[in-house]
Amino acid sequence: MREEELELPAAMAEVAAATQKLRGLLPDWLDDDGRDAIELAVAEALTNVVKHGYGGDSVETVRLRLLERPGGLEIELLDRGRPIPDGRLEQADETTFMFDPTDLANLPENGLGLALIKAAFDEVRYRTRRGVNRLQLVRRF
Repeated sequence: MREEELELPAAMAEVAAATQKLRGLLPDWLDDDGRDAIELAVAEALTNVVKHGYGGDSVETVRLRLLERPGGLEIELLDRGRPIPDGRLEQADETTFMFDPTDLANLPENGLGLALIKAAFDEVRYRTRRGVNRLQLVRRF
């Protein structure tokens, strides 16, 4: 079992560096496609925290924890921003990607990022308790 933790300012300029650092911490059993999917999903999650949770760059921080356990990997993001609106995470699924990309007037406005996060992991859990939002992302072998 291995645990790593990063704490970063809730700022857009920090997202790329944080996801690159996370990629370097990912376990060897992940192939390149798995690493790419996780890196992209975590970048989307961090971007959502900064943009929607804090309303833009903030002096607040985001904690990112990586837990490698027998059977898989868990990544947690913890923040004190505005929580994900009720039902939004549940609504985001693979059907979110079923749209005609040439029909610009009817492109989905919300949920693509959350659907992308859910597609990269086997399990996605979210809760808010005492002002702390916890997004748990689980990837199994």
